[in-house]
Amino acid sequence: MSTVVTPGYTAAGISSEARRTQLMIRTLLLGARFATPVKVIAVHPGEGSPPAIGTVDVQPLVQIVDGDGKLWPMGLVYGVPFARLQAGGTAVVIDPVVDDIGLAVACDRDISSVMASGGQLSGPGSARTNSVSDLVYVASILSTAETTQYLLMNPSGITLLSPQRITIQAPQINIVGAVTQSEGDVSMASKLTVPNVDATTDVTVPNGSVNGHVHSDPQGGRTGPMTG
Repeated sequence: MSTVVTPGYTAAGISSEARRTQLMIRTLLLGARFATPVKVIAVHPGEGSPPAIGTVDVQPLVQIVDGDGKLWPMGLVYGVPFARLQAGGTAVVIDPVVDDIGLAVACDRDISSVMASGGQLSGPGSARTNSVSDLVYVASILSTAETTQYLLMNPSGITLLSPQRITIQAPQINIVGAVTQSEGDVSMASKLTVPNVDATTDVTVPNGSVNGHVHSDPQGGRTGPMTG
């Protein structure tokens, strides 16, 4: 059942001048948007790799209710910029995807001039205020998809999981602490330098293995395999 947005404002309820003024003020306030849940319908990423901040097309999910309690669906809002956690050239790139449900905030003035100028000082593009035309998509608030990869941080530690591949690239990568590898093989494209090697079974090299390594015996024949 729909809820009337102005309960108590019946013809009899606005017989006084004070009540009529109150209704007018309330009606004006209801025309302003501040924050609303939306569903992502389309994503338009920026240029480059990783992509620059782009825009999304969204469907506001809270619809308009008239004085009789009738729902009036809102249309799509196109070209909504989305927020990203970024400082200078450092960013966490987790951009929205289609069907995400998140919170969008309405800026208090028209932001079209600022967006068009690339963030330069600009006057408002029009006289509109707190409009759905000036939404910014902030973050997800509901999830209908199963989480298959994540960075989890809590008092127990930090877990990074991906069902595909994790790539770390830098001129130098420093790992401080013990490293445990439990599944799969380890491949190195260049030299591995370590102070000690503790092999629990054997060490294999192109011409054989350490356990199978023998030498010529001065007394004739060959020596036996290496022993501890």
